[in-house]
Amino acid sequence: MNPVKIHAPSDLDTPDLAPNLGGYGLRLLAEGDSWFTIGALNPLKNANLLFEMRFAQTAVAVNCATPGDTLKRMAELSRDPVFADLLAGKRQRAWDGIVLSCGGNDLIDALGVRAAGVPLNLRLLRTAAEWGPAGEGAARYLSDAGWQTFCGYFKANLDAIVALRDKGASRGAPIFLHGYAVPMPRPAPAGPGIGPWLLSSIQAYGIPEADYAAVAALLIGRLAALFAECAADQARYPNLHFFDTTRIALAAAALGSAGESGDWINEIHLNRAGCGKLAVPWAAAIEKVIVDSRA
Repeated sequence: MNPVKIHAPSDLDTPDLAPNLGGYGLRLLAEGDSWFTIGALNPLKNANLLFEMRFAQTAVAVNCATPGDTLKRMAELSRDPVFADLLAGKRQRAWDGIVLSCGGNDLIDALGVRAAGVPLNLRLLRTAAEWGPAGEGAARYLSDAGWQTFCGYFKANLDAIVALRDKGASRGAPIFLHGYAVPMPRPAPAGPGIGPWLLSSIQAYGIPEADYAAVAALLIGRLAALFAECAADQARYPNLHFFDTTRIALAAAALGSAGESGDWINEIHLNRAGCGKLAVPWAAAIEKVIVDSRA
């Protein structure tokens, strides 16, 4: 099996680094968040999904991802000009597929909205005075109205990505989304001032520690369901494909742990073993779609 050869967009304009894209069986354009970039922080321990992908054919990916990226930034041409240029601008190519790592930072940003003066439809968590009955489980802490707002935001920005794809030489090319794994809200940053990302939001709303895992599982499950809904709507999002990573068993991080634990290198990023568990089957699913489309 072949690992994917990863290039930065700048490599395409550097004679000594520019890849011969025609020499690869699969040519991918990648864009996304730290799940496509985190390996740069500590290459000995960290990984990302692109690093761990393996294909039957040779494969190359030009990676535009940036830590902290949101789908809104990816969709706005003025804020992500390199991705837009490679997809539908002066440097566009007919890519075999567009692979996206998105939605996770959008979710984290939405969870970070505090309650003071903010209506329920503009935040994802409820204050203690707003919690539902205990019989609702983890759902008692979540704002359904806020979740619907989030869904509308995500779909509108995904609309923009699809429209951008269909402006250029990659019109109709498959777009691939992955889901996320279920993190444990815990004091495990990636480095000084870099996280944790979930713990402060959960604590700000007074959610009991005993329910941290259940709240995280519900949020990631809802995010996966949103992605699946979008992929099922082929009229609105033609040739969009979702790989549900939540169904793959991972070793969970321990509650309260401050460093590497289970398959996690920090609060929201997987270590090399965890990335491999998700990336290898996702790569197989990507390759099957592309190969089948050529048949």
